[in-house]
Amino acid sequence: MNFSIGRATSRVSGFVYSAALAALLALAPTAQAVVDVRVEGRPPSAPIEVFVSVTDSNGMPVGGLDESDFAVFIDDVEVIIMPGDLTLPPSQDPTQRVSVVFTMDYSPSVVDAARAAMEQAVVDFINQMSVGDFAAIVKFNDTNPNGASVVAPFTSIDGPGGPNNIALEAAARSNYPGSGTNLLDALDVSLNHILTPPTALPAGPKSILLVSDGGEADSTTTTQSDVIALANANSIPIFSIGVADISQPGFQELLEAVSGETGGELFPAPTAQAIADAYDAILVLLNNEYLLTIANGITDCAVHELEVQVTGQTPATVQFTRRTCDTEPNPFSFPSVSGVDRGAVVTSAPATITGIEVAAQISVISGSYSIEASGCGATDADFTTQPGTVNNGEVVCIRQTASQSGSTTTTSTLTIGGIAGTFTTTTRPGGGGGGGGGGGGSTGLPELLLLLGFAALLARRWRTA
Repeated sequence: MNFSIGRATSRVSGFVYSAALAALLALAPTAQAVVDVRVEGRPPSAPIEVFVSVTDSNGMPVGGLDESDFAVFIDDVEVIIMPGDLTLPPSQDPTQRVSVVFTMDYSPSVVDAARAAMEQAVVDFINQMSVGDFAAIVKFNDTNPNGASVVAPFTSIDGPGGPNNIALEAAARSNYPGSGTNLLDALDVSLNHILTPPTALPAGPKSILLVSDGGEADSTTTTQSDVIALANANSIPIFSIGVADISQPGFQELLEAVSGETGGELFPAPTAQAIADAYDAILVLLNNEYLLTIANGITDCAVHELEVQVTGQTPATVQFTRRTCDTEPNPFSFPSVSGVDRGAVVTSAPATITGIEVAAQISVISGSYSIEASGCGATDADFTTQPGTVNNGEVVCIRQTASQSGSTTTTSTLTIGGIAGTFTTTTRPGGGGGGGGGGGGSTGLPELLLLLGFAALLARRWRTA
């Protein structure tokens, strides 16, 4: 089971995928019967969508189920499934059709390693889709004149050899020269093509099939959080097929995030056969998932457990949330202090943290901080420089050492959940603590001039003597 938590605007999905997908990929005759469940719980204003696929002991999808075959429990409380709550999968209901966007990476790192396999897998997927399904193709790299663009708009599948399938195949194999990876921009283009298609799409599952190594570097129109939020707001899962070398820093993490936080899944595919198998597994899922739609009043950000029982099968349990907890506090600040002795250790006034629902990350730059129920820490042991967490309603303070120079400002920055507050001290002019006293200073020059004048007078007297 995989479970991930995204930003405040994203959906969290729970999955029990690995065993089911292994069965789907291998189609082994000795495989165990498996219930595969994914939950799309966001946005909280929408019903919870529970996608369930069931494979038999031969790894083949199980059909012919109705609402009486499903029992659902949320946090151990049974949810009654009514006839209108169950939608049959596309393989059993001709009114349900699959609509997918193939989002294909044409950066050199992918083209050099996996172009032929990527294109062939897309063509095979298209030719296995049912008549009446819809497919579109988006290609991307940064320096192509079109950047990320729709090279084939949504087209109705008319079967192998049909003119629509032939046109889609030609688009899948077409050149798309250029370099650089604007992956997030491409996902944004793909999502918006689903949201505003050139022709109305049929009822049924809609998803994005991204094939890339995850090497995002050049997107300019959107961000990772924006992509995830847009997908979640419209219940569009992103399935990622990780080709070429996804082990580079951040590559796999990005693919896992855009998939895991939208209800999809990442399929690492280092070989041509693995790419083909991944597409096959996704097609099986999209065509054979039963949809249970659950109207539910849960709107909090807590982690909830959902269990699905299918007649004659081992139950599957997943976790989900309705929304991401708010870890961004209300703005906080610390009044500046001036006239401080040089080198003095100064503690700020306290600031109470509000506006967060769960513990938020806290860190400090150029100082230390304390967390208390009230007031500020009294001893050095109460303060730390190490990152930590802070809860709603707790009180934070900053401690810093002022500058050793006069009339000099020192700033410490405390960051909580991405929101920063600063504490500034300014030392007093001239003297003060830290060795600022003693002789010299501003009276030295007049005294020197006086001594020089006296010496000149004496010299004149000696010459006249």
